[in-house]
Amino acid sequence: MYRIMIVDDEPLILAGVTSLLNWEEHQCNIVRKASNGKQALGLMETLQPDIVISDIKMPVMDGISFMKASIENGYTASFILLTNLEEISLIKEALRLGAVDYLVKLELDEKALIAALERAKDRCNLTHRRIPAMEDGEGTTDQRIHNYFRHILISDRDTQPDEELAAVIREHYPVLLLMLIHFNYEFEGAAEKFTRADQKRTMKFAENIIHEMAKGFFDRSCLLKKEQNSFILVLSLEGLADYQQQAETMSVKLRQAMKFYFQGPVSIAVSRPVGEADEIQDLLYQAMSAMNDTYCDDSGQIIFYSENCRESFRHSRSFNINFLKKELKGIIRRNDHDSFSHIMNQIIELFVQCRPSRAQAVNACSNLYYFITFLLEERKEENFPYILDVAGQLNRLSDLNAVIAWLERFRDQVAEALVICKESRQDKYMELILDYIREHYREKITLNQMSSMLNISQGYLSSTFKKNTGKNFTDYVTEVKIEKAKELIETYQYMMYEVSDMLGFDTQYYFSAVFKKITGYTPKEYENLTIKKSCS
Repeated sequence: MYRIMIVDDEPLILAGVTSLLNWEEHQCNIVRKASNGKQALGLMETLQPDIVISDIKMPVMDGISFMKASIENGYTASFILLTNLEEISLIKEALRLGAVDYLVKLELDEKALIAALERAKDRCNLTHRRIPAMEDGEGTTDQRIHNYFRHILISDRDTQPDEELAAVIREHYPVLLLMLIHFNYEFEGAAEKFTRADQKRTMKFAENIIHEMAKGFFDRSCLLKKEQNSFILVLSLEGLADYQQQAETMSVKLRQAMKFYFQGPVSIAVSRPVGEADEIQDLLYQAMSAMNDTYCDDSGQIIFYSENCRESFRHSRSFNINFLKKELKGIIRRNDHDSFSHIMNQIIELFVQCRPSRAQAVNACSNLYYFITFLLEERKEENFPYILDVAGQLNRLSDLNAVIAWLERFRDQVAEALVICKESRQDKYMELILDYIREHYREKITLNQMSSMLNISQGYLSSTFKKNTGKNFTDYVTEVKIEKAKELIETYQYMMYEVSDMLGFDTQYYFSAVFKKITGYTPKEYENLTIKKSCS
């Protein structure tokens, strides 16, 4: 069977292409349908389709971009493009990229689709990408067992083997267990230099090492690729008295090999053994539960599943920090770095106590990062060191302790940005306040008036002003007015009541009292003093 993926943003086209053929008659099986290129690209690694039938123009990611990304990521599926007559330039680009054929939607019929499929199948056969499928009884016994395990564990399909295959599985795997192997090949030190092509080469090499190593420790094994950096190893325990010792010895050698070749850490988790292959999906859950403990425990030891693993896994799946977001929002907008650090410490403590799984930790940290940086971007905070691929960076962290260290660094970076922002905002406020006082010194200026104009609290304005000038707001305004009064008095053009009125004092008496308090002279005494100085 050839594995087919159909990609189109129009539900009617998806339904039409799906119903056009009896796919099994043409040795084809539709494994998934997707509505845009981005969604389809995310499924390529898991589904590994042989043939992709994709619309050429779609929202989010079009067919050309999807095809380019697939090629760049090393996927070798044969592409058939669906198009309209007016998209000639795009058709040429698709053919240049290696599409085996294109189909005009308005002219699409059974004959055209079959012809395109035959060309695509020929391409698959030439590139040796076709995987024999158990449904037709094709391939060797090992290949049929491999396909059965792949359908159950990777594609999550409810597949039942025929009687012949079920008997073979019971014979080859009378007692089996499952080992989950996770490679942290995107470890932080190599992140910048480690390209996608490097990752694929690394994983291919690692796959060969695991395959050969398993042969030396277990009579039978089946290796499956899970996601981009994990493997599932199904192992037969026939003839083994101590499977744990065997698994531990193999894991030590595997880690040594990975460290020697790639300098990258490896996490290994093992399920309990069972005697029936139809229980294998439970084994995957067990191994995933145990893998969560390897993420939370950086000792590097292989983790065997236990009830504690199950409880820990269940607990981690309910991990949620969203309830703190509302409080964080107000704190960030106030540039309150102390309160921000306090909330972040609470979040870090939640990570320590709840021990989230890798997926939970990456998801929580990513959401937190984007939530906080969105608030910073709203204010055009350019000094903050934004990360383009935060999820990728988090996935490169080997264990929960590394994630907590990342959170601590992120906390300190944001707190520093809030301090800078607060200081720069204070500088901006001070500039506006001082400019206003210089321009409106003839008016009555109050703290309440200024706080309303700037839309900040009186308390914040008062403390900010005192911090930057060393004086209370009212005292500073009064001193500015008195300095201007001295300038006016020295012109000898105004009566004292006129100076008082010009500077916004309520009465001449109050003006005179304030003037004497600041200068040590009444206004009239100051005038006489300046006259004497000018005459001497």
